[in-house]
Amino acid sequence: MSNDTQHELQVPRPRAIYERVGDELFKLTLTEQNKAEIFAYGLSKLDGSQQEAGSVLENLAKWDPNIRSQFVLRSYSTVLDTPFRLIYTNADLPFCEETNLYVRQYMAISYCWRSEDFLPHGYERYGEWPVSRPFVEAILSEKLHQRVGIWMDQLCIDQTSNIDKQKSVAAMDVIYRSCLSLIVLLEDVFLNESEVALAEDNAYDTGAGTYDRAWIPPAADVPVLESLCGKVCAARWWQRAWCFHEFSVNEPWNDERQSDIRRNATFIVNGPGKSVIKIKWRILHSILVYSEFARSPFTGQDLLIPIDFGDREPGWRSSLMARHNAVISKGCLLVEDKISIMINTSGMGLAYQGALRTHDDVLYAGALLSLAAGERHPLSMMNGRLLPTLNGNSTWLQQNLIADDVTIPRFRPGSLNGIHRISMQDIELDVVFLQPPARWTGGLVQDISCTFQVFPETIVTSAITTVRQADHAHPSLGHEDKELDASRRRFLASCISNGHVFTARLWNQLMEEVVKPNYNQGHNVDLAPNPDLLAAARRFIQAMLPVSALLGISPPPEFTLSDAHLFLTWLTDPRSKLYIGLYTFRITCTTDGQEAFTTGAEINAHFKDGPYEELQAVIPTDLLQETCIPLRIWLLRPKKLEDGTEIWRLAGKTRMLGEPDLSKEAEMSAGRDDAVVKSRRVVVGG
Repeated sequence: MSNDTQHELQVPRPRAIYERVGDELFKLTLTEQNKAEIFAYGLSKLDGSQQEAGSVLENLAKWDPNIRSQFVLRSYSTVLDTPFRLIYTNADLPFCEETNLYVRQYMAISYCWRSEDFLPHGYERYGEWPVSRPFVEAILSEKLHQRVGIWMDQLCIDQTSNIDKQKSVAAMDVIYRSCLSLIVLLEDVFLNESEVALAEDNAYDTGAGTYDRAWIPPAADVPVLESLCGKVCAARWWQRAWCFHEFSVNEPWNDERQSDIRRNATFIVNGPGKSVIKIKWRILHSILVYSEFARSPFTGQDLLIPIDFGDREPGWRSSLMARHNAVISKGCLLVEDKISIMINTSGMGLAYQGALRTHDDVLYAGALLSLAAGERHPLSMMNGRLLPTLNGNSTWLQQNLIADDVTIPRFRPGSLNGIHRISMQDIELDVVFLQPPARWTGGLVQDISCTFQVFPETIVTSAITTVRQADHAHPSLGHEDKELDASRRRFLASCISNGHVFTARLWNQLMEEVVKPNYNQGHNVDLAPNPDLLAAARRFIQAMLPVSALLGISPPPEFTLSDAHLFLTWLTDPRSKLYIGLYTFRITCTTDGQEAFTTGAEINAHFKDGPYEELQAVIPTDLLQETCIPLRIWLLRPKKLEDGTEIWRLAGKTRMLGEPDLSKEAEMSAGRDDAVVKSRRVVVGG
């Protein structure tokens, strides 16, 4: 085939729309064909969530039609219908003409808008740009080619059009996910020469050579690390909700962005004099991790955790409520944008078009969105320090105990079949009634004398060893040992009283649902038997099997000596305080007397608002198959309304450990007079 024939078969691409911007810039509005190509990766993720989005809307329509009406589907076509513009300098035009104004790559800018309150004395924007000249020049120097465009919201979104803004918000995750590279501007950070030298030290570039997890920075670097991190982490950028969104959806943790330095995010800060310094994210992240500063809470610490980690394995999803918690305390001009950010960072094929007024509105809409996607976490949230209200009215929906918790476990998407109706005030759902708290045993009056044959002295905390500091285990704090001794003994005494079969079931649950996913995750050395506890483990086995031990019979295979050894190591691990709680109560769960533990109760003022004997304990059926980590048991107090209707008020929640199959028990004992657990539908309010 001749060159002339080849030329004749080429189909010319439609040109972008050209528009001058001031004296030095021009703007290209891309065609739909160009957008489809340049957004291919981001759109593929959005397309993959359409079935999930439809299911979410279906659940919302069933539970709360008003909330459902505030969401619309977001798809491939809606994003391509969104105007997308890129900025260039006039010097780039000849190169863009070579491809008939067809764009292949672009950079996206993440920065804080400068209101008058945040303009330092003498600050000047450069030309049409919303930032100062040194930062503009640093941005332009990051371009790999003249045809690489620049996307910056103030320049590329029509700020006079609400429709353009709304469409752009719904496409923002695709825009930042699809860019060649992300440029982060920290205009309020000023580094000195020693801090600049450390930022340019290849020792902190995890991609420059072989990564040594045990490497520790030289002592001379520590003060500089602290000062550098203190300045960077004080930047306003970490506190802005949209900045969190832009960085998160850019997927800074994926292999391509980590391994290809061109695609790794670049942070630009002020250096000595009027200079600017560019730091790649993988270097800055390494510096933050090595600094002790990063171990103390700071506003942007949630960015150090890959928010999409749970999405990487098929069949799993990262927590949507973690995304809510990440943005709820961050600054944002429009409250409703926080729901859009929650949606976008999850990659869900929805767009929010409502008008939320308060953070309570955001919490309610976010919780329903999570439940509709199959996340059960909102059912286990509880902050006993506050009587829950939404917009001044009592509610069933509790606040998170830790408001900004972004470590909520991943979940398997699906429908919650036990929920029938939801409003801000109450929720109608299926539950399994358990033994009421008045019949629980243990707690304050528990006999712990049997534990002294296992631990004659105060139970000593086992040290935690980090991977990076394998020879510097966290020391045990003596005063803490004394404070924890009673609660540890109550937990241990309950195990001894229940015997080896129960303890084997409990330990299997703890290993699978607590230790493996939370203790053995790389930062710390995996939980291993503490050699100092071997003798105690033998005594523990003897305490559970006194006759067998006397006759010299080996422990049953359900709970061996090695299991007992590791169990006692877990019991003495400081992280286990969360699951052991202050008091351990025993609750009968089956007609044949099998028991479970309840620990770590969170209660509110309703708990004491009436006779203790009135309190009831239930588990929502949608929490029966959840892990033992969340607070699954609801403590309810009856309340009669003025019209005579009886509802339940939420008085607290508590953790359940070591339970048998309660779904099976409820089914098998249905209709029996001696049934210990019973299924019912209830309405629960605040």
